[in-house]
Amino acid sequence: MLYGDEYYIEVPPGLELEDTPTSRLEQMFSDAQQLTRFSTTPDHHAIHDLGSERFDGLLSYRINKDRLIDINEVIPRARLVVRNEVADIISFQFVSTVKRSEYLGGHKHVHNLGPALIVSVIPEREVTYRLPTPNVQIRHVVVHATLSNLLEQAGEDPATYPHWLRQCINGDDSKPRQRVFFLEDVQRDSIWSCFHIPVSGTLLKHWISAKFDELLCVGLQILKTSGSQMQTPVVDTDLPYSKKIHRARTILSMEYANPPPLPKLAQQLGISETRLKSGFKSMFGNTIMQYCIHQRIEAAKLLLADNRLSIAEIGNIVGYEDHSAFSRAFRRGCGQTPKGWRQAAQGLGNPTP
Repeated sequence: MLYGDEYYIEVPPGLELEDTPTSRLEQMFSDAQQLTRFSTTPDHHAIHDLGSERFDGLLSYRINKDRLIDINEVIPRARLVVRNEVADIISFQFVSTVKRSEYLGGHKHVHNLGPALIVSVIPEREVTYRLPTPNVQIRHVVVHATLSNLLEQAGEDPATYPHWLRQCINGDDSKPRQRVFFLEDVQRDSIWSCFHIPVSGTLLKHWISAKFDELLCVGLQILKTSGSQMQTPVVDTDLPYSKKIHRARTILSMEYANPPPLPKLAQQLGISETRLKSGFKSMFGNTIMQYCIHQRIEAAKLLLADNRLSIAEIGNIVGYEDHSAFSRAFRRGCGQTPKGWRQAAQGLGNPTP
């Protein structure tokens, strides 16, 4: 795993990462300031608490060469770009609460996104840039692990994980990958203690190591579940009807980008397609397709706010192969285009849709 030292620069208003040539970004970072030190510490596993006046609430800990955790209650105090180099890495970003501004009909609405999990897989060396929103708190925990030995270290059978992940681990696919999953309440509880650390002193290292293992297991279980949802035979036919409808929502929360055909989902749940559709609409107030579209848009908001990927890449991740289809769906759901929403989230005013 490579997770390089992080550097940051202050940037002028109006800069958009996806519209800025890499050569210009590299030139801008010639006078960058260092934020964290991971690869240049003498033992490569020092504990860091490198809070900066530009970043309130940043805690980063390197446990060993294969394990790194960030605990962030970050409030960037200026408009900054953060840069680092990574390779052979998988990151599980647990988003507890992210406040975002949204403009609908000329009115500003502030709401919370999450809880969610963003899984990023980067097999080969990449330079990454992110542009956090100034004066808006980002509350998340990120665990980084070595990709190539991930399942071996965990003692897990690769066959139980999604095909795309196995391809990345085996070196058959070198493209960066990203997926967004929405967390259940019980999974969210694992994040809470990170913002209320109960120990200090020499106990901190042991607590951090244990928390890393816990969150890594949660992330791996979510990936494993996503890879086996539709491979599972029909569920227990004695399961109550309401439980089957809730089970359908759990599956769709994992597979909203590529939802299973309704006949197949109904067969897996052991109910008719008609009862599945009517029960889902009755219990949750939306049709199955409306629910999937809502999940796609919420996932897109998280990725747009994270500001690492182009809009076209984000559309593909959440299930839209056609860029214009993604823009239309996003505009119907949010009242403005993905680009306009991203600009508003970055504090660049209230762009017109």
